[in-house]
Amino acid sequence: MKWPRTITPQHVQKLIRAERDVRKAVLIFDSATAEYSSGYRHDANTFSLIISRLLAANQFEPALHLLNRMRDENLDCPERVFVSFFKSYSRAHRPLDALRLFQKMREFNCSPSPISYVSVFDALVSENQMNLAHRFYRFMRKMGVSQNVVSINVLIKALCKSADTLDSALRVFRKMGDHGCVPDCYTYNTLINGLCSSGKVGEAEELMKEMGERNIEPTVVTYSCIIHGFCKAGQFDDAVKRLDEMNARGIEPNV
Repeated sequence: MKWPRTITPQHVQKLIRAERDVRKAVLIFDSATAEYSSGYRHDANTFSLIISRLLAANQFEPALHLLNRMRDENLDCPERVFVSFFKSYSRAHRPLDALRLFQKMREFNCSPSPISYVSVFDALVSENQMNLAHRFYRFMRKMGVSQNVVSINVLIKALCKSADTLDSALRVFRKMGDHGCVPDCYTYNTLINGLCSSGKVGEAEELMKEMGERNIEPTVVTYSCIIHGFCKAGQFDDAVKRLDEMNARGIEPNV
């Protein structure tokens, strides 16, 4: 690659974005400092960009190396970089790595905000690390992390994992207004799926009716859950009715 006489972080970022191959993007990142060893240094945004590219390719070790390098070069490590790690670890089914990195955030002079707490909490819940998830949630409350619809949705998802805690999920749902939160489609879909999985398709259907009363449009996920629930209960006529209703709404089946 032929470099111009002078270079800026914005120029390097543009080249990295234009390169679809992550290995070549890393070469661009590395060669910029090699070419301009007398002065050019990557800024935090350039580090963040190449880290996000590596994480998208599940290349966690090189991404961690660059994160540590940011700290060693006294660059501020923005929270969005950590959130990218948490979500990527969750996608790769590695929630414990997300938790370990969360515990090191302050070493990088980065204080976690609610989005970091919720991202780690969701990673633990998604991978059925329920004991750790409940402990982490208690830690969130102890640290004074404010409740919002996203964190409550993750808590409801955690409680819907077991039939034994389904009633607790419904209680949390009914008290969302106490925290100034309004349930959204994700909230209802999570509860409807939990109820149907536990054989409580009648209660799930009541929630679906409530969605309509709140002017919350059901999605293909809503219908898939309720149709599966009816089939599981042997109520095939009801399942067909919901399928017809879904088609009438112009919602395409996802299976």
